[in-house]
This record gives sequence, structure tokens and C-alpha cells, in this order.
Amino acid sequence: MDPNCYIVVYRTTLFYIVLLIVFKLMGKREIGQLTLLDLVVSVLMAEIAAMAIDNLNRPIHEVLLAIGLLGALQFCSAFITLRFKKVREIVDGKPSILIHHGMVDLDEMRRQRYTFDDLMLQLRTNNISSVFEVEYAILEANGELSAFKKQETEYNPLPIITSGGIEKENLFLIQKNEDWVKQELENQGIFSVKEVYYAAYDGEHLQCLTRRNLDLNAKNVTEQ
Repeated sequence: MDPNCYIVVYRTTLFYIVLLIVFKLMGKREIGQLTLLDLVVSVLMAEIAAMAIDNLNRPIHEVLLAIGLLGALQFCSAFITLRFKKVREIVDGKPSILIHHGMVDLDEMRRQRYTFDDLMLQLRTNNISSVFEVEYAILEANGELSAFKKQETEYNPLPIITSGGIEKENLFLIQKNEDWVKQELENQGIFSVKEVYYAAYDGEHLQCLTRRNLDLNAKNVTEQ
């Protein structure tokens, strides 16, 4: 057998293991949840590994350095976007409201380069056959469409706070403002939005999940 075949097998196995480890360290996400940056980094890593397998003269340490650097950059990017909402919106994008109170926002669809055919296709994947069934629809940052039927809106709590940041688009949907959010939080003994991991509007009030809630739950589980 040609000695190069052994080298190809060795490199293929090595890069498979390396990429598996790097992707594992980068975090778990389903394919449909990958952001544009996740996809670009994944493709770049795969391309670098493929070129190294095709070109046996390329030193392995250079390829490993490139893959490791991309993984480190992506890890740092994920950490920063997790901490800072503004950066997350720039890197990952933010949701866009396409249907508001049953009215399709054509201007927003044009800004997102999103056609009516795209809208109907994704509505059908949500088991919705007509635009007239929808109270509001949100195009998520990953390209998926979240749609809520008119008769379901009162039963679907809408996220108002995520990771310590107010979701202004959703706040607009329920026709409330930030002063209302602060008042709701103060009524529950919460004096900073940053304390809240997640809060949803149930039609009357905000249901909040804070570090204090999580600590109490963890304590109760431990005592049991």
C-alpha cells in the first residue's frame, strides 16, 4: 500500500478527533440554532482540515494552530455575547417582528429580505395555513419563525427579559414600557433588571426567574 495512504488515514482520524473536541468545547447547539458566525467558523475549520488532508506537505502543527485559534476566538466571542446584550445583537442579530396584532409588516420584511413565500413556508411548518390565523410572528436571529395564533396569545407567555436585558420588541407587542417593567420588578422585590435571568408576561404580570430563585431551588433540592 502507498505510504501516503497511511498518512491520509492518520490525518483524517486526528482532525476528526480534534474537530470533535473543539466543537464540544464551543458548546451544544442544534444545526437549526447555529448563528451565522457559528456556521462560518465551522465551515472554516472543516475547510482547513480538508486542505491539510489533501496537501500532505502541510505541517500538522500549523493546521492544529489554525483550528485551535478559530476555536478560541469563537469561545471568546460566545463569552462576550453572553455577557453583553448589545454585542450579542450585533454578532448574532436580533429578532424582527413580521406580524403585529394580525398585521403583516411589509417594511420589516423588506429590511430582512424576507419574501411572502418565505413567510407562508415557515407558517406552514408551524401548522398554520393562513396569515389571518396569526396574532404576531417573530423572525428569530437564527432564521426560524415563531408564530402565535390569535386564540393562543393569552396562553403563551411572552419573554420580556432575557439574560438581564429587556426585549424591547416584545415589550412593544404587549404595549408596555420600561417604567412598567421596573415597577413590576420592584413589586417583587427586584431592583435591577440585571438580576433577572428570564421574565415572561402572562397577560397580567411578569413571572421572573432570578439568581435568588435559582439559589433557593438548589438549596431545596440539596435538603431533599
